[in-house]
Amino acid sequence: MKVIICQIIILLGCISVLKAQTQISGLVQDRGTRKAINYVDVFNLNNKAQTATNAKGEFKIQAALNDVLVFNIPGYKTDTLLLINLNEVRRYLDKASNLLSTVTVTNNQTLKEQYAQTFNKANAVLLAPGRGLLFYPSGYFSREGKQARKFKRMLKQEVKENQIDKWFNVKNIKAILPLQQPELDAFMVMYRPTLKFVQNADAEDLRFYLIDAYDKFKLLPAEKKVLPSLKVSEIK
Repeated sequence: MKVIICQIIILLGCISVLKAQTQISGLVQDRGTRKAINYVDVFNLNNKAQTATNAKGEFKIQAALNDVLVFNIPGYKTDTLLLINLNEVRRYLDKASNLLSTVTVTNNQTLKEQYAQTFNKANAVLLAPGRGLLFYPSGYFSREGKQARKFKRMLKQEVKENQIDKWFNVKNIKAILPLQQPELDAFMVMYRPTLKFVQNADAEDLRFYLIDAYDKFKLLPAEKKVLPSLKVSEIK
């Protein structure tokens, strides 16, 4: 009888170890540009833990083996991940198919007019015809309001970033340079051009920029040619 009890205790101990929660770290990037994505909501469906990525696309969250993580941000397709190990997580999100096309300003319609509802939810004070300025604190501080403000910031930034992405993307870079993963990710992060440069450059300027950047990249030590591993203690 004592032997059976001991076996049960050992079995329960093993189960608790398997289910033990630990803090894992990760990075979320745009699949096409490899640019880090800020404000991505990361949700653990099993323990209900929730966090969001920082400006570098990094996050940390409590999780255990076989937990399911969900990655969500307006403008991108929702992504899910089953944790078969507790190693560093790296996820690439795909833009929602209708985001870039709808962001384009057509006729006399402004970005704010196209997304009037989203912009309104992102503001605490609105101008109502015949009523003056109205304050809506409940909507502003609600989760929906916070999401709207995230989306508003992303929409404004997306208009600028899309001009860079049309040229500086995986397909165009691989057509000119012999880069493969994981070096390709590091190159795209390190040598992403500015919007001002892209706006003032022609095709030959852009080609020269890539070749010149690659010459500099080749001179780097091997450990600098890949993105550094994430450490939970470094993510804030």
